[in-house]
Amino acid sequence: MFLTAFSHRTQKTFLTAFMHCSFIATVLLSSLNIAANNVMEEVIVSADFRKNSLNSLSSSISVIDNSSIEKREAQHLEQVLALIPNINYASGASRGRYFQIRGIGERSQFVAPLNPSVGTFVDGIDFTGFAAAATLLDTKQIEVLRGSQGTRFGANALAGAINIISHAPGDINNDYIKAHIESYDGFGVQTAKGGDISNSLLYRIAIGQTKSDGFIDNKALGRDDTNKIDELSSRVKLRWLASDALTVDMTALYLDIDNGYDAFSLDANRNTLSNQPGHDRQESKALSTSIYWDLSSSADWQMLLSSSKTDAEYGFDEDWTYTSFQPEYQAFDNYFREINRKSIDMRWLSDEDGKLANSDWVIGIYHQQSTIDLIRNYTYEDLFNSSYDIKTTSVYAELQTAVNDRFEVISGVRYEKWRSDYYDSNAIKGDNDENLIGGKIALELSTGRNNLIYASLTRGYKAGGFNSEEDLPNESLRKFDTEYQWNYELGSKFTSLNNTLLQRINIFYTDRKDLQLKSSSSENNGNGGVSWIDYTDNAGKGFSYGIEWEATWQTTSTLEIIVSVGVLKTDITEHQQDDPEGFNLENRAAAHAPGYNFATAVNYSFNQRLSLHVELEGKDDYYYSDSHNFKSDNYTLLNARLNYQGADLQISLYGKNLTDEDYGVRGFSGWDADPRNGAGFDETTFEQLAAPRVIGVSVKKMF
Repeated sequence: MFLTAFSHRTQKTFLTAFMHCSFIATVLLSSLNIAANNVMEEVIVSADFRKNSLNSLSSSISVIDNSSIEKREAQHLEQVLALIPNINYASGASRGRYFQIRGIGERSQFVAPLNPSVGTFVDGIDFTGFAAAATLLDTKQIEVLRGSQGTRFGANALAGAINIISHAPGDINNDYIKAHIESYDGFGVQTAKGGDISNSLLYRIAIGQTKSDGFIDNKALGRDDTNKIDELSSRVKLRWLASDALTVDMTALYLDIDNGYDAFSLDANRNTLSNQPGHDRQESKALSTSIYWDLSSSADWQMLLSSSKTDAEYGFDEDWTYTSFQPEYQAFDNYFREINRKSIDMRWLSDEDGKLANSDWVIGIYHQQSTIDLIRNYTYEDLFNSSYDIKTTSVYAELQTAVNDRFEVISGVRYEKWRSDYYDSNAIKGDNDENLIGGKIALELSTGRNNLIYASLTRGYKAGGFNSEEDLPNESLRKFDTEYQWNYELGSKFTSLNNTLLQRINIFYTDRKDLQLKSSSSENNGNGGVSWIDYTDNAGKGFSYGIEWEATWQTTSTLEIIVSVGVLKTDITEHQQDDPEGFNLENRAAAHAPGYNFATAVNYSFNQRLSLHVELEGKDDYYYSDSHNFKSDNYTLLNARLNYQGADLQISLYGKNLTDEDYGVRGFSGWDADPRNGAGFDETTFEQLAAPRVIGVSVKKMF
């Protein structure tokens, strides 16, 4: 019944994804007679208020563990997101730093301040909006929460949240040194070691460097490193076991990212003509402290403190060409941001003897201060600077009420006081003072060990904000309102075949109100080029719905099969466009919202030493922007990894995008950047291509 609600085209995309996975089903069925006693390990999720088993949570959460990260030989978050249903990312930089969950999320940031829709956290430190920091050094697991997180995370998690967790002091048998080399002069080395300083003090230290020339040839400069990767990540963790009841965890993080950005070609290939290649830099220093205190048999107390400072610089050759090729128009645009964030999260949690009316409870207080200072240096304008200050304070509560041994009700609410102030060198200023409320109610029915059926209703929100462009199409666009959404979900998590087959499946419907849509208009800047006016405006209404399915089958001790499928339908049903020449989105799908995505993998062990990982991933086409109708192509990629595992030595040969498919990760349209076509604003399209085929080898020594 649910599938019939999709359009004919969306049904076809679902069937396409299903057919790509059909060979998996064939293998599964053929394995029924040999599946036995290969029980999978329980996965514990940290992103909720309490640490819980993945299969006991009434929400759509996917977990990518360290083994999956290694099988993809991934160094950054963008390289593993294809494993998750209904998640996408936008590049337009050296790495994907903007994420979309179920078709909701930003795709870029230039002058205007930004309130993101997808929260991004690394070891409890908030890097939302600056996810170049999402390197995967010594990562234990990645948790992706889909759907509104109005109770847990608040305003910056309208669409969901991504939580990255590194290995902690006390983890055993995971000290190592690892190196890799791959195509395009790529190489990297990382190491991690943990141990005891004393009986009560533990440590873990990790450091890693990743480098690559990138896969762009700059014909103007005769260089092949203008789109380089150069990322240094380091982390120190301490765990103080102060007493049997008190544990203190401390993390110090340092990131130094010095990537190039030279990705757009006039001829839809990987040959650029820029005489001023861009850059994508980020230096981050962060500290966090987590305190867990078992107060009594009735209650526990937790506190998380974090402080971070990030200097991010993003610049690009706006004309994409060299001087003699286009002498009338030569421009460089550079954005330097300094971001300071401090936060405190305190919560009290019931223990075994502290239940109220047969309910476990959580009560908490959260406060964050964030300051983002911008300096923009653009060829055709005076130096511009702005400051965006945010103070947000929340109180939240959640109850988990056991009606009987099998049925529970989860209810939660969050009240958030949001205050923001903006001012800039163009004398544009404003403030925003809002009272925001989110919440959740869920019904959980346990049908056996590790089996759960749930239904949930969540309310999410994203605060309103400001448009800082000096020449807006209409001054009424200076401010935009809060976006709200209701998310309805029905799902099941269950195991079968002696706990060898684990499945998670859910259907969802999201009702959006006052959608915040990013629009842009272009005008001739009088210098032979284009000036862009970017702004955010509220559309009226929209919706999205879909299906998400994940399955892991340990059919035998030698064969594991993994399937992930997401099907998505989005529609912007009302769009009141204040700019008469603006692009109207009414009855169109949201940007970066593919109709389907899938990932399938087979892990096969030839013997105790040698194993093979083969992976197929794919994605439907999708609109690149809310400002034009340029779309990506759909694609399917093949990845593989052959691994030798000795007693303490691992050697892997791997290939990514083995069929060398060309596919895009960012696209623009609406003007003509190519002087060979003559002057004008034709609807020419330009696309940033993802990585071509990459072959590599890695060696890991455990100690």
